[in-house]
Amino acid sequence: MCTVIVGFDPEKSTPVVIAALRDEMLDRAWRPPAAHWPDHPGLVGGRDEREGGTWLAAGTGADPADGPRVAALLNGIPPGAASPTDTVVPPDLRLSRGRLPLLAAESGKLDLPPEDLRRYEPFHLLLADAGRAVLYSWDGRQAVEQRLPVGVTVLVNTGCDSAEPRARRHAPVFAESRPDPEADRLRAADRVADVWGAWPDLLDAAARGGARTGGYGAGADDPSSLVARSEFGDGRVWATSSIALVACTADTLRYAFTAEPGTPGGWYFVR
Repeated sequence: MCTVIVGFDPEKSTPVVIAALRDEMLDRAWRPPAAHWPDHPGLVGGRDEREGGTWLAAGTGADPADGPRVAALLNGIPPGAASPTDTVVPPDLRLSRGRLPLLAAESGKLDLPPEDLRRYEPFHLLLADAGRAVLYSWDGRQAVEQRLPVGVTVLVNTGCDSAEPRARRHAPVFAESRPDPEADRLRAADRVADVWGAWPDLLDAAARGGARTGGYGAGADDPSSLVARSEFGDGRVWATSSIALVACTADTLRYAFTAEPGTPGGWYFVR
C-alpha cells in the first residue's frame, strides 16, 4: 500500500471504514482477494505471488469470537532515504513485509521480538477493529505504536503525516463524506455504494485525474494525487493497480475491491 484512508469512530454504527490503494510495479504478479492461506482460514486478501503474503488482510483471526479486524501494510521510508524502495536489510536476512498483515490480523496485535523486527524493511501497519485503530511503525531502528484519533486519517509512506500533500487535500473530503451504514444495511448491501457511500466515486474520480509520478515519465507530477503512475522505460510501470474498501463492526465485515481504478463498474464484493 501507499495510501490508506481510515475512518475510525467506536461510537458510529460502523466504527471502521477504510479505503486502501495499492501502488506496485504492474508486472509483479498477484491474485485477487480470497482465502489464499490455509494456515489463516478466517482471513481474506490479495496474494502477492512472488512472496506469498499480502498488502491487506481482513476477517477473523485465531479466535473468531474476537470479531473481525483488518490489517493494512504501507512500505516505510528508511531514515535519510529518498524513497520507500530504498532498503536497509541484507537480502539474505530479509523477511517479506507481506507476512505482517496476516500475523497482525490473525493475532490482533503485532508483537515481534527485536531479532525478528530487524529482518523487515521499514513499514507502517494499520490494525483496526470495532474498538481501536492502531498504527505500528518501524523505521529500521525504532518501533512505535500509535493510536489513531477518532475521525478520518490519511496514512502514507511517512505514516500518520497530516502535512503530506495527499493528507492535506483528501482528509477533509473523505471526512465530510464518511459513510456510516446501519447494521442491517451493512449486512444486506449488494451495492458497494450502499456501504461506502460517496467514497467509491471519489476514488474513481481520483484515478481519472492527475497522478503522482515522482518525476518519472512524461506526465506532470501531482504529489497530492491518491493515485500513482511512474514510467521507468522498457515497459516498466509503477502505478495504482487496485483499491480495497473495508467496513467493520464488532460482528460484521464487508470487503469490496477493484482492479480497475477509475472504472465504476469494476467494483465487486469480496465478502
